[in-house]
Amino acid sequence: MSNPTLTVPDRVILDWTRGRTGPPPCVICGRLALCRSPVKDVPCHKRCAETWITAHATSARDQRRLIRACTPRGGAR
Repeated sequence: MSNPTLTVPDRVILDWTRGRTGPPPCVICGRLALCRSPVKDVPCHKRCAETWITAHATSARDQRRLIRACTPRGGAR
């Protein structure tokens, strides 16, 4: 069972315990990223994804939507 994604004031913390590894650069910052998004399977630093959601969410509802879009569901990889 995965850990819940947390939302703390001014910061999002994603649960990527099921994330894979892969060598291409991060799709957000362009630096080498060994992490891959567990939902979209693209190379991305977890912290870059969290920062992007925090910066781009226009409301609490939008933030919840973005978090759901970046968090694996159930046992799916």
